[in-house]
Amino acid sequence: MPLRRNSQVTRLLAWHGHDSGGVQVPFQRTSPLGQPIDTTLIIKLRSLAKSIADGEETPRGIFLIGGPGNGKSETVQDFLMNLDENLGMQGYLRRLLTDRFKPNPISPRRVVVDSKDVESSAGNFASQIGRLIVIQDATATDNAQGNAALELADDIFDLLNDSEALMPLFVACANRGILARALREAGQKWGVKNRVTELIVELIRASSIGYEATLSKQQRLACWPLSFDNRIACWPLDLESLIVTAGTSLSPIEQIVTAATRDGDWKVCTDCDSAALCPFRQNAAWLQDSSSRKSYLAILRHSELYTGQRWNFRDAFSLVAETVIGQWSNFEGSTHPCDWVHAQVDQQTKATRPFQKVAPTYSLLSRLYPHALFPRDYPQAVENYGIQNWSRYEISKAAIDRLSSTEGGALKPIRETLRGKFSDLDPAIFTPGPKNHPLRKIEDEYSQSLELGNDGTRVPGLSPIEEIFLALLQAAEAEWEQELLGRKSFQALRVVHSLRQMASAIVKRSVGVRTGRHAREDHLADFEESLLDQSKLNKIKDTLQDLLGGREIVFNLLESFGQPQAEEKGLVTLKSSRAGLRAILPPSTTLSAPGHDMPFFEISGTHRVPITFDLYSALCLKREGCSSSSLPASVRAAIDRVRHQYAGELCRDKEKVINGITSITIGRHKRIELTSESAPPSLSNL
Repeated sequence: MPLRRNSQVTRLLAWHGHDSGGVQVPFQRTSPLGQPIDTTLIIKLRSLAKSIADGEETPRGIFLIGGPGNGKSETVQDFLMNLDENLGMQGYLRRLLTDRFKPNPISPRRVVVDSKDVESSAGNFASQIGRLIVIQDATATDNAQGNAALELADDIFDLLNDSEALMPLFVACANRGILARALREAGQKWGVKNRVTELIVELIRASSIGYEATLSKQQRLACWPLSFDNRIACWPLDLESLIVTAGTSLSPIEQIVTAATRDGDWKVCTDCDSAALCPFRQNAAWLQDSSSRKSYLAILRHSELYTGQRWNFRDAFSLVAETVIGQWSNFEGSTHPCDWVHAQVDQQTKATRPFQKVAPTYSLLSRLYPHALFPRDYPQAVENYGIQNWSRYEISKAAIDRLSSTEGGALKPIRETLRGKFSDLDPAIFTPGPKNHPLRKIEDEYSQSLELGNDGTRVPGLSPIEEIFLALLQAAEAEWEQELLGRKSFQALRVVHSLRQMASAIVKRSVGVRTGRHAREDHLADFEESLLDQSKLNKIKDTLQDLLGGREIVFNLLESFGQPQAEEKGLVTLKSSRAGLRAILPPSTTLSAPGHDMPFFEISGTHRVPITFDLYSALCLKREGCSSSSLPASVRAAIDRVRHQYAGELCRDKEKVINGITSITIGRHKRIELTSESAPPSLSNL
């Protein structure tokens, strides 16, 4: 059979954020998929383009708000191309904008198209648009010494004060940082009561990911259009998850994975001589399976909930490229990744001694997507085992050397992301409690011997690469059988323990990722369900109520902020009626505003506490018997902030003190009393 090269492999490598999956400018480069990915906003803008062409009353000032990599440029391009089509301009507007956005030497910050620019074109641009203004990057400036924030404020001023009968169609891509700076510039130039300043405030509030986002559906400000001015609309692109979708349509990230693993792009590998051991082909085959793909997406979704950070388009393209293929640095010395695979397979198959197979086999195994998703190093070093002569244990030495080595070269951002907090979800570090859990069974079997583990793990569908490497580890373990009861038993036990631990980690990671099992899975699954289920969210409400005060609030007035609390009473104590507590589900996407997945507690109708996964997990642990002082510092601080605010209000509410609803006691025998609003506080005996 021939040795094939698959062009899909190099196309996927170009999806990384430093290549075609990176910075985009409208009409200058297509997305890695060659077509836009359907999102809520893209569908909304396609509808808007038709409404504008039909002469309907619609928003004319469009602000797309979000950080880098959220797809603003791609969205703008799709909107303007649909506008061209709906206006009947037969591609004239698209060609004009392509020319206007050409770098010279860099792409312009702002492009303006007037009716006179398209006089020779077909369609009804003059009657329905009149003037088109596109700001493709509000953080850029027209010259090197420019002030981007002031230029954006001036653009908004011109939009609101345009004298034409038909308001220009204005499209701007901005992030929250530039809006905040534009607000300062507008306030200094026109004052806080000017419409420009007020509009920027409304844009910031409507697209907020902070306090404003926790408001209930009835209280939330509309984005599309703004209540401030129905001619203006905005949409925050970073609130909605790219993994969650309504109905039966594919989510944006699933569309990316599907495109990467499309069967037709991998048929060329069918008769390749390296096909059986090719990790790229194995990844595509695994992810073509709906069950494995669903598990892959489930772990990505849980990582969003765990880290509190959404996957954006740039990271999503980089992630798929990283997990299916890798990075060019993995294939140094090769002109094509497929050549690297052929070289590793050739070295593996032609090796005359088992230890010579270890390095190439593990190199291939590390490019399988479960192991690429959790690229964890094994830090054991050969010299730490206290063994001087390894000549009798050559397979063990080769395995430990290869597993202990770290990847050289610079790592791209996506691999740093995977090595960060995301790695906390690694199935390899997860020891489930139930004995019938698949990962627990794998761990139990490998803790006894590699032979038992390898026999018991053939059912989950390990790849041929993994089976070969596990067989090599089993042969390495066999090298030490005679030493386990001899003089070298101590060293033998250490080496065998490491080999079993490594084998267990490899199998748990492979099986776990492909079946959606991972560390912290129980709490994350419950948290995900609670985002849609009020009854589940209410289960942890009582636990927080106990932390705030069960039947009554009891507050140590001498405590420090974020300090672990002792279970006994404080010296000076505030007591009052219990605080009202309500758990509120996150809003779903509507026509006027995007949804998000941050529920919150509302305390006494005034204080709001976002329910992050850390808080949710801590409350679950507290419900299971964990001491309050053992909760994470960040959780204690969040709860203490609310307790301090609420206690401060109670201390200043003279009416409640006079009525006895609130009391302050000193030790066990004294109480501070207030007989009337004008009377000074006094001490009395309890």
